[in-house]
Amino acid sequence: MEEEKVSKNKGGSVILLGIVSAVLTMPLFVLLYKYFPALEIANIRIDHILLFLAIFFATYYLLKKMRMVVYVVLIGGLVVLTITNFSGFYTMDNLYHDYSQFLYDLSENSLRQKFESHETHFKKEKELREAINYKDPIVRNYAASTAVKHFQDNAHLSKNRKWVQFFSIFKEVYSQWKYVYDPVDEDYYSTAVQTIGQLEYDGFFKGDCDDYSIMMAAAIKSIGGEVKLVRTIVQMEDRQVGHMYPEVKFGDSKDLEMVVYLIKNVYFQEESKGKSIFYYQDSKGFFWLNFDYNDSYPGGKYMSDVRESEIVI
Repeated sequence: MEEEKVSKNKGGSVILLGIVSAVLTMPLFVLLYKYFPALEIANIRIDHILLFLAIFFATYYLLKKMRMVVYVVLIGGLVVLTITNFSGFYTMDNLYHDYSQFLYDLSENSLRQKFESHETHFKKEKELREAINYKDPIVRNYAASTAVKHFQDNAHLSKNRKWVQFFSIFKEVYSQWKYVYDPVDEDYYSTAVQTIGQLEYDGFFKGDCDDYSIMMAAAIKSIGGEVKLVRTIVQMEDRQVGHMYPEVKFGDSKDLEMVVYLIKNVYFQEESKGKSIFYYQDSKGFFWLNFDYNDSYPGGKYMSDVRESEIVI
């Protein structure tokens, strides 16, 4: 009977230690998993499983062998979290969004676009690159001021501040853009400087898809972003029409989780409600978001699944 009682006590102790370890593991996992490299086997993400198990068993071992050390670390962690919360470095709001992001169902909110790639020569590439005069002080000053115009109250929720600045530029340029056609049978490329100059007339940018792409590319490039310009073919009711749009590089599959969450739940919550985030993944595994004007948030639906040609700015 005594041995049975000891066995039951031991079993209860193991279960209790397991529960406490799991409770302690979860917040540590939420804080650390976004910095752990993505690992896949047969298209199944295993990095989450490996990291959780590693933290769980480490916590369980410490609780079993050095319970007092764990208590000291736990109290120290609470003190640090309190300090970072009141200092604004890492707040309870950050912790809440990190936890929500982990639970977020990425598969239902993002779609990797499948494309038909033609890889033809990009027409008038030289003229386009000259029009994207991102080193001009006028472009740089406009981009720098616009990059911090929106979303600053929630900028701390993003792992990468550049993402927030890209979103801010998209919101500003998109909201001020008015579509104006080119001269008949001609491609007119307005430089980024010329497009910015239009603001002095009525507070709006004017131009077609080429001018929009040039302006967006110049602004993003001038603050450290990587941009592609893509030519595509759009099927209208009775004809095919050429179109150009910009794509902006954000990161790898790990970053995609956070970016989609931020767009859908923080920065473009109303604009993207009920819609998916569309993206292109290149041969190296990096994903690029559609920054076209066909929707009011980054990652809007592509107008065509054809990639006629593309250039990296």
